[in-house]
Amino acid sequence: MYKKIEKEIQLFTQGLGIIQRQEFVHGTLYVVLNDNKDCDFFHKELRTFYRKFISPIGGVNMYCLGDEFCFDFVPEEDEAPVFNDKDYTGKEDMMPSDVDIALNLEAENMRGK
Repeated sequence: MYKKIEKEIQLFTQGLGIIQRQEFVHGTLYVVLNDNKDCDFFHKELRTFYRKFISPIGGVNMYCLGDEFCFDFVPEEDEAPVFNDKDYTGKEDMMPSDVDIALNLEAENMRGK
């Protein structure tokens, strides 16, 4: 990956303010987040930035390695199917199942809701 692109990505990630440390090694971004629960938010923001400003036909894959998260910048066809860019047309069979509803109710009950 070009150093200029790596620098742009590093500046963007620093601007989010949720990382402790970041490093590029052989084109892969290694990040330690302040809170690991922010990994999905960070992944989505990084992908949005990458597709908007660097490669509209690119993608970002995320992997967990101990306390670090690794991000690979790949062509769109090699991206893991985590994001859905297409609009949802709405089908009735896509409603939450009874099991999902029961699990959500049980989780809320445990939290005292």
